[in-house]
Amino acid sequence: MSGTLIAELLHSYRELGHYLRGRLRNAEDAADIAQSSFERVYRYALPAQGEPPQIESPRALLFKAAHHLCINLGRHDKLVLEWLQDRSQQAAHNSVPSAEQQAAQRQLLMRLVAHLESMPARRRDVFLLFRVYGYSRDEIAQRLSITPSAVAKHVVRATVDCAVIFSEVRQAWLEDAA
Repeated sequence: MSGTLIAELLHSYRELGHYLRGRLRNAEDAADIAQSSFERVYRYALPAQGEPPQIESPRALLFKAAHHLCINLGRHDKLVLEWLQDRSQQAAHNSVPSAEQQAAQRQLLMRLVAHLESMPARRRDVFLLFRVYGYSRDEIAQRLSITPSAVAKHVVRATVDCAVIFSEVRQAWLEDAA
């Protein structure tokens, strides 16, 4: 391989790297494509023993190889994106509860609401402030003018009460499944 051909390839390689970084807006992809293009052209430029290289314009060949690799990268990215969209659609479809599951959840929610309404008002208020609205025990104690230990007792009692509902619902589901 002649020295001028190598020098022209190296000069064009640097130029190609700049061009690809601007076109692809991704330095890693640009570097990969420039490297792959250079390797392909270099291998092609290696003449058989005693024959001169058959490349008229190494720069043009290098840019043409890079162009084809960019097209392949775009196709690959498009396939990956389509696959990811398909998977996310499947996941979204699979995550939608069935009508039966929705009815069971609605029934559970109605039982919990009814149970919360049947609790003593102070216990219910403390529980909702703590579990639903995220207030700390000290904030609840200050807001309702009770001690933090009273808040803790109300939260524990309400949690145990709700756990009983969950246990009853679970037992009913197990009996229905059997």
